[in-house]
Amino acid sequence: MNRVDVKVKIHEELKPWLVDDWDLITRQKQLFYLPAKKNVDSILEDNANYKNSQGNIDNKEFAINEVVAGIKEYFNVMLGTQLLYKFERQQYAEILADHPDVPRSQVYGAPHLLRLFVRIGAMLAYTPLDEKSLALLLNYLHDFLKYLAKNSAIQRL
Repeated sequence: MNRVDVKVKIHEELKPWLVDDWDLITRQKQLFYLPAKKNVDSILEDNANYKNSQGNIDNKEFAINEVVAGIKEYFNVMLGTQLLYKFERQQYAEILADHPDVPRSQVYGAPHLLRLFVRIGAMLAYTPLDEKSLALLLNYLHDFLKYLAKNSAIQRL
């Protein structure tokens, strides 16, 4: 399969989140309280509901729901191996042991979701999407990041 270079642009408003997140975990050795008050599933569902309320046609609603399902899947698969800092791994192991059947997207929140968007471009480079599908997906991902930035005060709680 040919590898395509896929870039997901993180909005300027969200970059301080990533820096604060890194500092909190790696330097200050603090962990997020889990389960998050606002988990990944609810953030993605709120965004999908918002997008679907904009008077979209059925096919677009289906596409939005498919993208949301895909983001959740990527998040749940990538969290344990690629989205955690070393200091968070013990907490992750405890959550996995205590709640093995609960998707991680129902436990973790916005900071971990944002980390996914830093890495997802590299993963999408290996997907069998045609150019048009990939462009539509990237458009949705960038729209979602705008939504996340716009609603950042709510999401950080």
